[in-house]
Amino acid sequence: MARDFNPADSGYNEVATRIVEARKKHPEGILRPLDPSKPYTIETIGEKTFIVYCAAFYRTPDDPMPGIGVAWEPFPGTTPYTRNSELMNAETSAWGRALVAAFAADTKKGIATSLDVRTREAEREFGPHDQQGWPTKPEPGEQPVSKALLRRLSAQYATLGLAGRDEILMTIGALTGLHVAATKDLTNAQAQQLIEKLDPLAKSEDPAAALADALKQAMAGEQHDAA
Repeated sequence: MARDFNPADSGYNEVATRIVEARKKHPEGILRPLDPSKPYTIETIGEKTFIVYCAAFYRTPDDPMPGIGVAWEPFPGTTPYTRNSELMNAETSAWGRALVAAFAADTKKGIATSLDVRTREAEREFGPHDQQGWPTKPEPGEQPVSKALLRRLSAQYATLGLAGRDEILMTIGALTGLHVAATKDLTNAQAQQLIEKLDPLAKSEDPAAALADALKQAMAGEQHDAA
């Protein structure tokens, strides 16, 4: 899941900020496609398809050497935030780069815009990826734990008397061998495995005592294996 992105904290400029800077420096400036008759193209590289946008920033209407910016976006978009907005994202990114190429915008914070960074960050964090870094559709068991399974685990924790985070994580590690930072970091398959371990304990006459015995046995087994 992608983290909340704050442009002010990213260290990169918004394209809108660059446009404001450019208008101050070049009041007659114009942003337009490099080739108005063909503002974008669809390119295929290997098995991947991209929308490529070429933008130009003319400092004046008759600028003989406009700043040129090129940007591309995977098509279809690889995250919920870019899907169905691929062309607009490519266009906006190309605008930002064209402004920098014309020395019409500040580059102290880098050529990449906050839009570029936000998009790439979402691609990295949204789901599993193949060896080339492209998002892939996870197998059913590899999907992040569902809300339904989280609710079921929460009910089991309550029945077993598990309240503290450390206590819960210790139980997960002891019974399943999994080491996670939180229950929500489990996959569906891992959550189901944990539920199957906890279910008979939660249904026993004394759930808390049953859990304590199970943990002792699990830890004893670990010590035996280590020896």
